[in-house]
Formats: sequence, C-alpha cells, structure tokens
Amino acid sequence: MQEAYDVTLPAVVSVKEGLNLPRYPSLPGRLRAKRAKITSCQPCGMCSGAIDRSGLGRVVYALSNDQLAELKPSGSFPHVGQEGPALFGEASAAIAGYYH
Repeated sequence: MQEAYDVTLPAVVSVKEGLNLPRYPSLPGRLRAKRAKITSCQPCGMCSGAIDRSGLGRVVYALSNDQLAELKPSGSFPHVGQEGPALFGEASAAIAGYYH
C-alpha cells in the first residue's frame, strides 16, 4: 500500500510506531532484504555504480534527486566546472579488463 499527501511546509508528520519495521512474508523475502540499501535520498550516479558492483539487490530511497533539489533552499545542486577527458590512455590502462 502506498499513500501520498500534499502538505504546506513547514509541516509536522507523525506515523504509527513500528511503521518502518520490516515485514517479510517468506524466507526468500528475508534473504532479498538482507541485500537492500535503505537511504533517505536517491543515490547519485557514482554511488549507483558502486552499489551495483557491490552486489546489492536493490536500493530503497525516500526522496528522488529532483524532489531533494526542490526542497533545498538554493534549488538545485551547485554546478562545478569540469574538463576532460584528459590522459585517456593512462587512465584506461589502470582499469583495462575490469569491466569485461
């Protein structure tokens, strides 16, 4: 069951005790849950790559990146200038064969 509410901020939200306790109907459900990362915000691209390589089965998050950007007082995340790729040959040699 999933419910969504629109509220005016600031808001006070309360929930029933035990709401966040895991409830698994089966042993396979318990085994899958041991491999889940639960986090408040959606992982960034770099974190998603690390999570994928770690073997976690899934990520459960409360806020998407877009929702987080809307809640931040300054709006979106700061933009950092980037240049590259630089030294592609040297950098690719360090990870040659890793993704194959």
